[in-house]
This record gives sequence, C-alpha cells and structure tokens, in this order.
Amino acid sequence: MVILSPEESGLPEILDRMLDKGVIVEARVKVRLSCASLLNIKATVMLSSFKTAEKIGLAFPEGINTNTQAWQALRSRQPCPICGIESGTKDLKDVGCPWCGWNYGMKEGVK
Repeated sequence: MVILSPEESGLPEILDRMLDKGVIVEARVKVRLSCASLLNIKATVMLSSFKTAEKIGLAFPEGINTNTQAWQALRSRQPCPICGIESGTKDLKDVGCPWCGWNYGMKEGVK
C-alpha cells in the first residue's frame, strides 16, 4: 500500500495515480422520518481513466465509438521502463522517452 500526501508529491501526481489505478467508492444513504424509511440508496462508484476502465473490463455506455483515432492513440501508448510516463510506442522506439531521455539503445538504468 502506498500512502501519498499532497505536500510530498503534489496533487497532480496523486490524481494521476488514482486515475491510473482506479478508486472505488461505496456509499450508503438512508433518510428516515421517525419510523418510516423515506429513502435508501446504495451506490458503488469507480473513478478511473478510460484506459484503466477498459483494462478492467468495465462496459461503456451504448453509442461510444471506441474505434476513433483518439482511442487508437490511447491504446498504443506504452510506459517508459525508466520513468514510467506513457508515450506513443512509435515515439519510444524511434526517438526514446521525451521525459527522461531513455531510448532502446541504452542499457536499463543508465542515461
């Protein structure tokens, strides 16, 4: 289990990790007036990126076209083996990682 605080890593990094891994929130709400139950709601909500949701196998609403150019680009992204930031597979093979400078010609861990 990884515990991150905003002071140590920054809010953008925490949100990025949450969306990358996915967060499940369970909620139960009961509204009663004296003895009568007026409202009883149970909800399970998952917050994640589209890529994580697709990996997990969540069903998207009807009518979403996952064959668009943006979806294809999302599927073709791979994480850099050094820094872990995702880039296009073609970019990693041809140019290297734009974030840390790693490329396939380098030995792992050496810049």
